[in-house]
Amino acid sequence: MNRLPRAAPLLLVAGLSACAPATQPANLPDPATYRPAPGETRLIEGLGEVGLWMLTKELKNATWLGEPYQGRVLREPINIILIDPVAGNAAQAAERMERAMNQAGHGPKNMHSDGYYGYLGGQIARQYPKGKGEAFSDGPWYASNNHGRMFGPFQTARGWVFTGAFSREDFRLLPRPGHPYNSFEVGREDLATQLNARTVFKRAGYLDLGSKIDTASETTADHDGRAALLIAAP
Repeated sequence: MNRLPRAAPLLLVAGLSACAPATQPANLPDPATYRPAPGETRLIEGLGEVGLWMLTKELKNATWLGEPYQGRVLREPINIILIDPVAGNAAQAAERMERAMNQAGHGPKNMHSDGYYGYLGGQIARQYPKGKGEAFSDGPWYASNNHGRMFGPFQTARGWVFTGAFSREDFRLLPRPGHPYNSFEVGREDLATQLNARTVFKRAGYLDLGSKIDTASETTADHDGRAALLIAAP
């Protein structure tokens, strides 16, 4: 049997520290003051202006905690949209969404960054799950996993809506502990497939949000600009 190196406990502590939720910065902006910049929403019939990006505590576009991807800024897109025409109110919509996420094998798990927001139709909403350091995920933080957050519920002409930002991340211990990016498409498709197979939310195609970025300084990597659309069956 191979013995663990003496440095292993220290490396594990370093990994825990690096992957733990960041300390809450002081003087955060009031979410009620947020207004998206021109070009950062897409008008979708029946839903309104859909915010294209996950937003940080500072109400800025999320960029994978500032970690570059292939030398460029990595913008984190909204790539899942759930519509629930069945729920009678916001509380019921949230309960049905959370139940579906658990049924899909993407329940809340810790050791993730938190405090994110999403935007739709003039409203801004904090993330689900709401626990400190939590994200929806299909695996533990110390291994590759599909993870993300849901934002809402937003009341629209088509029912209660959640927008989501999902991705696949890896785990890195050396030389600096963290969660390097793997794929937006894999995270989106895995969640949509599991929701469709195991819950009342069924696939209804894609919404083209036009949110693919590929410039010299910024990228959305393998994101194709679309959000998977799922609608709750009666």
